[in-house]
Amino acid sequence: MKEVYLAYFDYLGFKEFIENNKDEVLERRMGHIFRDIETSLGLGKYNRPQNGVILSDISHSKVNCLNISDTVLFWTNQCDFESLSELIEVAYEFNWNQNLFNFPVRGSIVKGKIRVVSGKQTNSNGGSYSVQCLYGKGLIKAHNKAEYQNWAGTVIDQSVISDLEQELNGIKLLSDYAVKYQVPYKINIDLDEEYVLKIGIGINNKTSLENTKESITEVFALDNKSVNSESVQLKIKNTLDFIEYLAV
Repeated sequence: MKEVYLAYFDYLGFKEFIENNKDEVLERRMGHIFRDIETSLGLGKYNRPQNGVILSDISHSKVNCLNISDTVLFWTNQCDFESLSELIEVAYEFNWNQNLFNFPVRGSIVKGKIRVVSGKQTNSNGGSYSVQCLYGKGLIKAHNKAEYQNWAGTVIDQSVISDLEQELNGIKLLSDYAVKYQVPYKINIDLDEEYVLKIGIGINNKTSLENTKESITEVFALDNKSVNSESVQLKIKNTLDFIEYLAV
């Protein structure tokens, strides 16, 4: 097992998304998810266009990524400040991009131990055996931290904050990408305000605030996802409350 920094994201309403849409819609929308993962890893860097297609340049990224159905995982190779800085920036880009324009997600960033096993074998008859597995206590920690949240948002665990507080530019990094907020959880968790990733860019007037809130509400309902249940309505409300907080 190796100790790393890990960002865990879970798509909200993914099962309903799969069940309520035709195959061609699913393929197109999953393509959007793959695109946004690459865009986040590229941090705004792109390759030269080829045949009118622009692809993100992820050749310099030190962050690893694995997407399994409704779960997206990013993790570092080392527990150093440079690696953590890149992971937080990637997670920030992915978090606000998904929640504002593509698909609601909740997530967590933690420090913990994991192991990655990867490989594929194909026999002469065309059968194959593939392994792409990430496991460990760090993954369980990240999953639980995300699963208990009752909104679309991403929290940074204290295990990460403690390391950032030891770095000269750690607090500066936090102020660029995160704010302290009372995270809404499904169960009563006795925690003070925690650092959470910001959502939205330039919420500096009433118009931009209303546009941001409208965009988030639309994303919850996108792709024939139902928003009528009490639990979904509460997640939307909690997310919009956070947007209001950011605009203050």
